[in-house]
Amino acid sequence: MFIAHRGLVKKGVVENTLPAFLNAIKSNKYAGFELDVYTSKDKVFVVHHDPIVNGKFIWKQTYKELRKSGIIKLVDVLKLSTDKIILIDIKDINLDITKFTKLLNKYKDKNIYVMSFFNSVIKKFKNPTFKVGILNFVLNSTSEYNYDFIGILYDIATTHMINSLKDLNIEVFIYAISKKDKYIFNDVYYIVDFI
Repeated sequence: MFIAHRGLVKKGVVENTLPAFLNAIKSNKYAGFELDVYTSKDKVFVVHHDPIVNGKFIWKQTYKELRKSGIIKLVDVLKLSTDKIILIDIKDINLDITKFTKLLNKYKDKNIYVMSFFNSVIKKFKNPTFKVGILNFVLNSTSEYNYDFIGILYDIATTHMINSLKDLNIEVFIYAISKKDKYIFNDVYYIVDFI
């Protein structure tokens, strides 16, 4: 099953926006969508991929400033009517996990997965009502692997790696697949594409 990376972008629709997420929700091809989260200066969880907007770091700007550039709040995404997967990639190493968990726990009816490149961020979650995982396990290896899922970059994934994780009942997301790639992994749960 496919996950729309930063939403389903079509002509006139920008990534990490409500229209991109709504496109993914409406599409039969996608089981869900992925998005990226940072925290603004005034502690609002915002959806954006890059850490810099208009020449300044996101965490040095208020949401009012960021909104002028079309950046949306995470809470607005969580309010969307869908039972599809909402795959949240935490880009902000200093994100307030307690506040973030409280927000997500309000949406227990949603199919939420939370991941990050940062083990230190994911390890802070205590008894979440949503699934937690790590992105790119090879570069973030640990002997204490108690996550629900893992995102593995397509270029480094192997069938043996995937099967070993599945044997541990860990869901596998293959990440960063483009149109030119061949989907050679039949045993993964989800494919996060760049299409």
